[in-house]
Amino acid sequence: MNVIEKQVQLGRDLIELNAEWFRKIAEFDTDNVRKYVEFNQSFAARLPEVKDLAGLATLQREYGETLWGDAQEALRTRGEMLREAMEANTAVVQTAFQAEEAAPAPKAKRTTKAAA
Repeated sequence: MNVIEKQVQLGRDLIELNAEWFRKIAEFDTDNVRKYVEFNQSFAARLPEVKDLAGLATLQREYGETLWGDAQEALRTRGEMLREAMEANTAVVQTAFQAEEAAPAPKAKRTTKAAA
């Protein structure tokens, strides 16, 4: 395989890999938005049950704590997914360059100057 073919193959591999990871991250984000909407609907449904200011404060505190915990978990998971994507990309690039380094380099001819 010549250099141009190797470059094209590396580009294809990276595009395929990144498209797969982009799809996974988009599915994860879509799922998080769906969960967020359901979460808000469940707390909105509990609002009519509140009878006093203390009950509202309790509901608000529970909402904030749950929202914060879910957001932290989502960001942690998304960060892990991005780290895995970068590791996969790094492996593809390293494999491509290791294959090039394994091939023997052409030897340069030595020229000697003739004594004058």
